[in-house]
Amino acid sequence: MPNNTYTPVTRNNMFYSKEDFDLEMELVEGYMEEDVNQTVVVYQVDRKKTQVNDIYKETNTNVHFLPPVEVPCLYEIQDQTLKAYENKTQTGVYSVNGNLKLYVNLLSFQKYDFDIKRGDYIGVLIEENRMNYWVVTNDGKVNTANQLVLGAYKTGFRVIDAAPVTDAEFKGL
Repeated sequence: MPNNTYTPVTRNNMFYSKEDFDLEMELVEGYMEEDVNQTVVVYQVDRKKTQVNDIYKETNTNVHFLPPVEVPCLYEIQDQTLKAYENKTQTGVYSVNGNLKLYVNLLSFQKYDFDIKRGDYIGVLIEENRMNYWVVTNDGKVNTANQLVLGAYKTGFRVIDAAPVTDAEFKGL
């Protein structure tokens, strides 16, 4: 018998099989693309061309990007937060966007040939001439929470968290 590392998920085949899962994923994809019609623009960092500090895995110099990809998803922009330039006296108060939470169908990653990794940037069109940007803090690759599993079968989504950035850090390409 050959040593295969692939084991099909058969724990619930009597009630929910691969065919059911595939059908439900296609229905959700159609709903997200045609009915909800929310999209974001993903700016993937080109990790081959961008020089990174070996110790801290950060860069302060020229960050290179792959071509942006517009992706259908569900997103939630959380409430804005107040910040202060001087924390002790709370002088110079300003507000920043809240965090961004994306729900991306796993089929979208294959269909649009992209991936989202920690450190990539995401743009959301707020108005016709204004786009706000966030940096990915959690790429959602560990996605085994019960709420993401369809029919006790497999995971169908990635939930991605992102924090707001200033124009000094990133303002699009």
